[in-house]
Amino acid sequence: MLFADAQRTLQEFLSPLTLDEFLDRTLSGGLQRVAGTGSAARRALLGPDPRQLLGAALQLAPKLTFHSANPLGPAPALTGVRDADDFRERIALFHARNYSVRFPELRPLSPQLDRLARAFEVILLQPVTASAFWSMGGMRAPVHYDDHDLIVVQLLGAKHWYVANTSELPVPWRGIPPERTELGPHTTFDVSPGDLVYLPRGTLHSVESAAESLHLSIGFTPLTVREGLIAAVDQLSEVDRALRETIGGRLAWQLGGAGSERLAGPVLEGLERLRAACRMPGFLAAALQRRSSRIVATLAPLPAGTAPVTLDLDCELVQSETAFCQLTGNSEKIDFSYPGGHIYIHRAAEPALLFMVNTPRFRPRDVPGEMGDEVRLSLASRLVEIGFLKLASSTPPG
Repeated sequence: MLFADAQRTLQEFLSPLTLDEFLDRTLSGGLQRVAGTGSAARRALLGPDPRQLLGAALQLAPKLTFHSANPLGPAPALTGVRDADDFRERIALFHARNYSVRFPELRPLSPQLDRLARAFEVILLQPVTASAFWSMGGMRAPVHYDDHDLIVVQLLGAKHWYVANTSELPVPWRGIPPERTELGPHTTFDVSPGDLVYLPRGTLHSVESAAESLHLSIGFTPLTVREGLIAAVDQLSEVDRALRETIGGRLAWQLGGAGSERLAGPVLEGLERLRAACRMPGFLAAALQRRSSRIVATLAPLPAGTAPVTLDLDCELVQSETAFCQLTGNSEKIDFSYPGGHIYIHRAAEPALLFMVNTPRFRPRDVPGEMGDEVRLSLASRLVEIGFLKLASSTPPG
């Protein structure tokens, strides 16, 4: 997926909100609502019949979760589901007892949704998840918050939302939980099919349904100051041995009060080294580039064929629908990071690699650079093998 393609995909999804508004103001602001007028593409993210798609997702049975602030009985078991009919009966039983059922990991079930989530990953350089919540009339959710930002798209029915006016943007780990969670000052509103709602991470909220309702939740966490600092520490640690020195050999005693002050000196010295490094031109940009390359490599692998493919110079190749990459490296090698891993490529192949990742459709014969055809074919074959490229007008081989 080229950068321009990701921009277009997100702009169509967010409309009438512009992508620039979303990235520059919404992500640093609070609650945002976008009406569903003209949003047929949003309503179709789980296909023409979301109920049928979810009801057939038997493989998700062990991963389903549920919630309700007003249950009518204990939650049904999710073990020992025999077949698709049994799976749908369990879902119906959850609904009969006033539970909303959460279906996680939906990207593999919907190409439209997977493409949208990938577009967010290309722009944000962060992992993106997708889940759906399916409930019947009368269900009320407990007050809660999520550890990541949410974009909610109403697919079926209507839902009444209660959303706190502010968020503390909590850290990604949970501390000691409070005994009670109070919504506090809040906003209420209704959503209909196609409507979009953005909630920053940590925003307390609750919902209730007067009739059957199904909504999609797209989750992610944009880069934070904390993550930027961690990236800078990681970058400096690669070149400065002082940050890799051991200081806590007697940590258990030190944390018990016996000499913990000895930790302060090397930590403060490391902080000063980090401050100096961050003031150097290009240091922080390089740190965030390296961080992004690691993040991209941890994303779910690209779909790729299992059968070997033999290419010739006139095979037409295209990028896979959800392929993208980050390029970093040193004077000798390029680190080509892609969803699923890394490939390390000699610098001499840089013109060929740049052509392949920036050209939507090409033949190996067209690839520039001072190299033999054997090298062109070898590089193209490697990118086909990992699922970044595929033969034109075909599904991935195998």
